[in-house]
Amino acid sequence: MVLQFGSRVTVARLSIGRDDERELVDEKGVFKMRSIFCAAALAAVTLGASQVASAGFVLQSSARNVSVSVAGAVVDTESNTAYGPWFGSASSNAASYAALATQGSGLSNAEMTFVGAAQLDASAAAALAARSTASVVFLADSNESIRWIANLWREAIGSSNSASIAMSVTDIASGSVLLGFTGPSIGSGSFGVVAGRSYRVDIAAIANATGPTHSLADYNVGFFSSVPTPGAIALLGLAGLTARRRR
Repeated sequence: MVLQFGSRVTVARLSIGRDDERELVDEKGVFKMRSIFCAAALAAVTLGASQVASAGFVLQSSARNVSVSVAGAVVDTESNTAYGPWFGSASSNAASYAALATQGSGLSNAEMTFVGAAQLDASAAAALAARSTASVVFLADSNESIRWIANLWREAIGSSNSASIAMSVTDIASGSVLLGFTGPSIGSGSFGVVAGRSYRVDIAAIANATGPTHSLADYNVGFFSSVPTPGAIALLGLAGLTARRRR
């Protein structure tokens, strides 16, 4: 599978086996990493492209970003401030470590979907960090109930190494948090929005390491102002299936 966004090409070889593993190779052909997080990550781009516009989210701003840092300095990053579908990846590798951050997301008037991860693997001491984040502001065009579903996962092996994953929805005017959710967890529900008010969706997957490690934080999240499309249901259903297998 080859996905091209502007001048950047990402090649993904999907190999689903007993552990739902996925092998990623970047456009330079030198980076390889196995990941146990949901193989549906790349499908988010296709899902976003197929959205049907309708009343619901009036998008006001978007900041989606992936980055990898080594010894406190960012060595690879991609970001996007537009709407619609987007896939970004950042990576770095050396003899003793491999780092990867990815995100596939889609923003439309009816649905917002996010799938991504931050992952580090190191066999020796190294100051590494991977981040996959999104911050989206929308205006509610009516009083309604927004439905959400999320599968958040994190794990970190080795002392002084960490992984975190969290998402939230905040009423910008009042500062009140309508939804706060951290992993590892699977959940779904709804929250009410008021016409004419702005709300911010934040998602952050962060992995840090200073020594030998396997650190991973990943997410599959959807927000729906109408009945979810079959594509969204399939994507998030697969995410839940993967999480159950992982346990």
